[in-house]
Amino acid sequence: MAFLILGAPIGALTACDLASTSDQAEYDAQTTGLRTDLVPMVTRFHRFGELESAQFVMHAPGAQAREMVPFPDRPYPLYAVLHLKAGQVKHLLDGRTSSPMAAPTFAADDLPTGGLSVFTGPPGGLPASLAPYVPANAVWVAAPELNKVLVKADGEVTVWLDPASDTAVVYSVNPDDPDEVKQMVDTEGHTSLVTPSPFALPS
Repeated sequence: MAFLILGAPIGALTACDLASTSDQAEYDAQTTGLRTDLVPMVTRFHRFGELESAQFVMHAPGAQAREMVPFPDRPYPLYAVLHLKAGQVKHLLDGRTSSPMAAPTFAADDLPTGGLSVFTGPPGGLPASLAPYVPANAVWVAAPELNKVLVKADGEVTVWLDPASDTAVVYSVNPDDPDEVKQMVDTEGHTSLVTPSPFALPS
């Protein structure tokens, strides 16, 4: 009898642990795969200027991955390679402080590594499927002040810029339209519309 009493909770705990592990593995394995549709990138990154093409991979579960719907309870990383019109990166950098930046590294595949709660840079490198779209001989620069103007996202944003090829590589978490008007509610229940600061691309 003692064996049966002890055995039941042990078995239940084991099943629960396995289910939890399985759910986490299923979540972590979800990725959009390589995508090239421009609309989601224009929505989130239009402050970079005119996008001629883009490739991106997003790690998120189910419908969020397919439709790029914000997922409020957990972060989703987005990795993108943006190809801008000629001269645009130089215009973006004009008058701003920039510094040399190490080239991005790439993971062995497209699956998430290091968990989805990392906000301080791309864990494990960029998804492997983006590698063919990143210029091999690029001379990358960073402009942290510019990053905050161009990208609206939760947590840190990492942007590699190559003026010669007019390429931007972006890692961000839960990116959104930086010019979207938001409705805010104060502590007394009053609502107001908040418009982001206007941003004009350098001419």
